[in-house]
Parts: sequence; structure tokens; C-alpha cells
Amino acid sequence: MNVSCGECDACCRSSYFIHINPEETRTLSRIPNELLFPAPLRPEGHMVLGYDEQGRCPMLIGNTCSIYRNRPTTCRIFDCRVLAASGLTGVDDENNPIFQQARRWQFNYPTKRDRNLFSAIQAAATFLRRHPECVQKNLVPMDAVQISIAAIKVYDVFLKAKNPSVETRTTTRDSKISKEIITLYKKFEKRMRAA
Repeated sequence: MNVSCGECDACCRSSYFIHINPEETRTLSRIPNELLFPAPLRPEGHMVLGYDEQGRCPMLIGNTCSIYRNRPTTCRIFDCRVLAASGLTGVDDENNPIFQQARRWQFNYPTKRDRNLFSAIQAAATFLRRHPECVQKNLVPMDAVQISIAAIKVYDVFLKAKNPSVETRTTTRDSKISKEIITLYKKFEKRMRAA
């Protein structure tokens, strides 16, 4: 999907760690080593780029990404609309620039399928927030952005229900849902690595 950021740099000013895969050699070569550290719960070679005292990405110079052509894949594919779609625009710091931006998004659902997709994404996000212990340790989302992204990856588990809501799905055993989520999550990650 085309990410319509325009001049917005809210995600670059929101105190988030940016994951960088070892295959992203151009990106890694553009970032000073002292700004990188090993990514927790990831295999060796996976790195994380932190942020400065103001919550800004250190590669943001002025209001421009200094490594834009070689920015991390995480930055290339992130879309703050996932927060709005998952219903998680107000669960973390309301003054965080990314949440302020995400709250501006409005969606419409012209078809029943569109409404069902939206409901399934919200159900997945709610389930992941309520039951993080049901997902394998290295897949457990920690904050609203990570939960929103995970919900986009696994919403299909909840789409299978006639009425995709957490209430209808949690009547099934949580372990079954967790297994389905883990399977979908891994398939999504594999597709992303191949792309």
C-alpha cells in the first residue's frame, strides 16, 4: 500500500526504536555504529536504532531524513493508519506525535466485507492486548504500534468468525487462537523477507 506521509515526520519524532535486519547492509553502512545496538529477542545481526533525548530519530536532521534513500525497511513500510485501523490511537501517550497524527485518519466502509475486515483487525488488536501471554515470547507485542502491526499481520484469524469480535473468538480455546496467530505471523514475516 502507498504510505501517504507527505511532509509528516511524526513517526521520526515519537521515541520509537527502529529494527534493522542484517540484510539491510546499505542502511547499516549509513548509520554510525554507536547509534546501533543488538535487537532484543532477535537473532544475531539484527540491530535497533534508538532516538535522542527529544524522542527524535538521530538520522532526522532538521525535518529531513538524512538516509532517506537507504532508510530501514521498518521506516519504508510503517503506516500510522494501522493505529487508527486497530483502534489503538489513544492507548499510549496522547501527546506522542504518532498518536496525534493517527487520530486524524478517518475510514469509511462501503461494503460489508470492508466492515468485517475492520472489525477483524480491531478484534485481533484487542485480543493481543488482552492475551499477550498466549503468543510465543519473541512475538509478543509490547506497545500500541507493535500491537497494531501484529493485528494487521494476523487479523485473518478473527475474520473467520461470522461476527469478528474478540468476544466471539475467545469462546474458543485461547491456545488454538494463539497457534493460528503464530502461524499467520510467521507466514507474514516470511513473505516480507522474500519481498
